[in-house]
Amino acid sequence: MPAAKIFTSEHPDVKAAWTIYNKTGSKREVAKQLGITDSKVYRLLSVDEDPSPIELPTFPDEDIPAEEILDHMDKRFQQRLKRDQAMQWFKVKIPDDKPIGLVFVGDPHIGSNGCNVTQLREDVKIMSETEGVMCVNIGDTVDNWPSGYLVRLYAENDVSRQTERRLARWFLEEAGVPWVVWLMGNHDNFDGEFSTYLKTINAEKIPMVDWQAKFRLVFQNGSEVKINASHNHKGTSYLNPLHGQKRAAVWQDHADIIVAGHHHNWAMSQEELDDGRVVLLARCRGYKWLDDFAKTHGFQNRQYGGSIMFVIVPNQEVPTRRLKAFADLKEGAEYLTWLRKK
Repeated sequence: MPAAKIFTSEHPDVKAAWTIYNKTGSKREVAKQLGITDSKVYRLLSVDEDPSPIELPTFPDEDIPAEEILDHMDKRFQQRLKRDQAMQWFKVKIPDDKPIGLVFVGDPHIGSNGCNVTQLREDVKIMSETEGVMCVNIGDTVDNWPSGYLVRLYAENDVSRQTERRLARWFLEEAGVPWVVWLMGNHDNFDGEFSTYLKTINAEKIPMVDWQAKFRLVFQNGSEVKINASHNHKGTSYLNPLHGQKRAAVWQDHADIIVAGHHHNWAMSQEELDDGRVVLLARCRGYKWLDDFAKTHGFQNRQYGGSIMFVIVPNQEVPTRRLKAFADLKEGAEYLTWLRKK
């Protein structure tokens, strides 16, 4: 069947029906004069001849004009770009020309049942009490298991998420470690709130960078040491734990020291590249000594290199003597102390 017509007060049939009805007062006369059925007369006269218009409210737009939004977005982008550019090879100024010890702290995983707290506390004592030491956290401060399937792993630990944050705060603020850079690893970013929490409590404004930081140590005499520190570098090899660092040394920005963590093993290498640069490559083992994942996959449990200290002698021109690496912080601290007293 054809759809019924919807009439308005302006429709000519409606106007004609109302004209006849107003003159005669008879619906039958309307039907007779227009030659239509009684039901159609009813439909036509059910439309008001001159209805009062309905007044609908007028609401303001829910947002500012698009051009103003774009202006605001442009300002925010420019600010982000400015920060990103400032983070590329940023300077850490050293106030003198004495030898320093730059310690790269391997994945702490504080709060994990597998964390070697004994070794961590011994190393923290060395880092906090040795004159001339500066430290870089390579990332994965705690497990920070995310919601979803992996959150079940909290049931296998003795600490809660809240306790993890308490321990992270101790490591950042209370342990006395002289931090110069703090990286966020994959575990730190599992739950976005944790990295935000760290940045919020960072009262000393230590540079906190996601995954990788490229910076320069600049000594008073103008000498520089370029550092490429990353939670991990791209590229892996079963036979060479430093494959990613070697790849970065060859293909990425030139750096004197290239260090990562992440894999829970350690290695160090000093070599001269084809272009004549002498570089130090390293991977820190970290402090997760007991690791079911490593055990299940047949990874060996390394005993050294939880953190690695690079002793830097800024006044030394011979590259192989200018930089030395130590997988034992006690040995590195003793060497550094001896150099600074010479």
